[in-house]
Amino acid sequence: MTWYVDSKGSDAQDGRSASTAFRTLAHAVGAAKSGDKILIAPGAYDQDLPKQVSAARTANIVVVVAGSE
Repeated sequence: MTWYVDSKGSDAQDGRSASTAFRTLAHAVGAAKSGDKILIAPGAYDQDLPKQVSAARTANIVVVVAGSE
């Protein structure tokens, strides 16, 4: 499963497409399971991204910034 995160998204959405992206990486990490992928759109985020990326990778979740694949 691929989960989407965009600084213009909303955590009230389902995160399953670019048009329904979550706003926070933390929300995506909470929804994702081992083996899933989180795709982060470029943007300004007011979160502790390194900490969230580390948590995701510890849970065997792949985190990719869109355009860097």
